[in-house]
Amino acid sequence: MFEIKARDAMGRLGSITINGKKIETPTIMPVIHPNPKKQTVSMDLINKMADVVITNSYITYTTPELREIAETKGIHELIDFKNVVVTDSGSFQLSVYGDVNVGPMEIIDFQEKIGVDVGTILDIPTGPDVSREKAESDLIETFKRAEDSIKRRKEMGYKLALNGTIQGSKYLDLRQKSAEVMGKMDFDIYPIGAVVPLMEDYRYREVAEVILNSKMHLPTNKPVHLFGCGHPMLFALSVALGCDLFDSAAYALYAKNGRYLTADGTLHLKDMKDLKSFPCTCKVCSEYTPKQLYNLEEKEKTRLLAEHNLYVTFEEIDRIKNAIKEGNLWELVEERCRSHPKLLNGLRVISKYMDFIEKHDPVSKKSGFFYTGYESMNRPEIYRHKQRLDRIQYDKIYVTSVSENTSKPYSENLSNVPCDVDVLVKDSVFGLVPLNIDTMYPLAQNEVPDLYDFEKKYNNEFVSEFNEKHAEKILDISTYNYYINHYGKKKECDKINPDIFRIGKMLEYQYGAKILDEELMEKVKSRRSKNTGRIRNLLLEKEVLFTLRANDNFLIPAKSGAELLHEKLEFPKYRIVIDSSVEEFARAGKSVYSKFVKDCDPELRPFEEVLIVNSDDELLAYGTTILNGRELMEFDYGVAATLRGGLKK
Repeated sequence: MFEIKARDAMGRLGSITINGKKIETPTIMPVIHPNPKKQTVSMDLINKMADVVITNSYITYTTPELREIAETKGIHELIDFKNVVVTDSGSFQLSVYGDVNVGPMEIIDFQEKIGVDVGTILDIPTGPDVSREKAESDLIETFKRAEDSIKRRKEMGYKLALNGTIQGSKYLDLRQKSAEVMGKMDFDIYPIGAVVPLMEDYRYREVAEVILNSKMHLPTNKPVHLFGCGHPMLFALSVALGCDLFDSAAYALYAKNGRYLTADGTLHLKDMKDLKSFPCTCKVCSEYTPKQLYNLEEKEKTRLLAEHNLYVTFEEIDRIKNAIKEGNLWELVEERCRSHPKLLNGLRVISKYMDFIEKHDPVSKKSGFFYTGYESMNRPEIYRHKQRLDRIQYDKIYVTSVSENTSKPYSENLSNVPCDVDVLVKDSVFGLVPLNIDTMYPLAQNEVPDLYDFEKKYNNEFVSEFNEKHAEKILDISTYNYYINHYGKKKECDKINPDIFRIGKMLEYQYGAKILDEELMEKVKSRRSKNTGRIRNLLLEKEVLFTLRANDNFLIPAKSGAELLHEKLEFPKYRIVIDSSVEEFARAGKSVYSKFVKDCDPELRPFEEVLIVNSDDELLAYGTTILNGRELMEFDYGVAATLRGGLKK
């Protein structure tokens, strides 16, 4: 069972429950050797650091003394780990040696027998540089084994959860097919397999595309594991693309070769030995100087170096979790991807998939938008803004430029005569910024450095396309000046309430429909904050309809506002339909759980304001969705939406 607690980009801070044990995602599974004598780092340390580990059931199966212990005492006793144990099935050995001494059903039976929490099917791992015919043939065999494994578990009443590995080599259409076919089977976790050769060759562009083409066709309610990814410098990008789990033998393997892991690369201990101290504050690096560690006996040196590597690996995972919580994962991704040119290739290629990524990215975040380089132009926040500009119902448009020194929000720092013309400011990052919505996230909540000339030109094509699309409504400067002069007269100026006009445009941008008609605009009033002077509320007959949230200026409905949205928005827009059995809980303002969602607006994005209704479209409550439209229909566990209030009968 998988539940999302917080999110940013496609990254998910979540919780997986397996056999009553919880795993917080994203996380790393240290690879544990089933033979305790060959384990580099002590299991006492592993137990303190990890919620889940991965070990090899095939080595256990083919080693008589290990097999005997595992069959009599269980895998947890064998490796001395108390939490969730995942096992590989021998697929890695199959990829290296071309054959294994166990059948697909035998290894499923064995994994169940030794008490594995999450087992793995014996899939056919297909490397990146095989022919298409070979990749297709292997995939067909993997499908057969997957289907047989699921059938075996069901028929035998096995308790173990199962990994259903996605294959398809470098062929993206085969990855899509694999995800689609495997996704229809009842697997608990979906690893993306056979990417290690790509990572070893720094082919991160291909890794990113393999992840995304798999994610697009996998069920959203199941965790995704990037098999073999153990270097911390790749974690942030992979999490941002939707990977929840990683496994690492790198902490031990790198240590055996004298390699020292960091969050943005790898150093060699021999090259560090003349430094006064390590660039790390973990226990190992605090207690030893580089020279002291380098001069230790080989076995002890390897153990301590492996401990450091494990510390830095988990530290990066914790850093990513915090970034998700704070809403600045993209900034961390861009920072990490600048640590290696090939990683930057991986970041750049995802711009092709922004239509898919944007659907999972929250509409508002705790942190502001920080521009860190040219790649920031392709962030989902910008993509969404450009798409949602078309939600505004324009009558007359004036497009203008302002000085680079003009502070944001523009509307608070420009002299603008109130009138019924939508003034749009050309913006180097966001393309076009309508003055009437420029306090909304992320248009005001951003920091951008001085840009190079080529960056300033990035949105020229977008602006030209917008102007062409709305050519009949765009005013030249002479016509706009006429309107300014016309509305500058007190008699005409009084006809326009700039606050109400502004709120109307903000509602269009946020909800995609005209919420305030002309009759309503005559009745409603705005209220400004005494402290900031900014618009705080929209009221109707002294009753609050909407509150402009301080951090992002989104219009948050009160009860009457929710009723107004329900009246103005056509079904199923901004709605979540729930089962009749929980109507009273919703009316009482209690959270909506995923398993009770029956239907929804498929275009919902995470953290949008939503209306909770029954099958007759009767308004029950209002609140914020945690999940997007697709996720709402696929998740069957955890909270789907938190409620602000309910409507009593």
